[in-house]
Amino acid sequence: MTHARQTAQPPAPGRRRPRLWHWFKPRGPRTLVLGICAAVGGLAGAVRGVADGAGAPTVLGLFAIGGLGVLLSVAYLVTYAKEHEGR
Repeated sequence: MTHARQTAQPPAPGRRRPRLWHWFKPRGPRTLVLGICAAVGGLAGAVRGVADGAGAPTVLGLFAIGGLGVLLSVAYLVTYAKEHEGR
């Protein structure tokens, strides 16, 4: 049995490749909960670290976790607002 060789064809006109950001959009409500928990925990931990006299890497690490939590929460809210715009 012989198989015909397939050659790569360019995509049909009008078809585009999906954007990579579409797959990484924060859509589920668990994302919002994770973002809020990370924001509160990270920022409160950074304040506690400063009060206890922890080292700079510890405080900056906790502050970075809090900042990422805030960004994740805001990204979820923006995505939700764009997807439910016309309702």
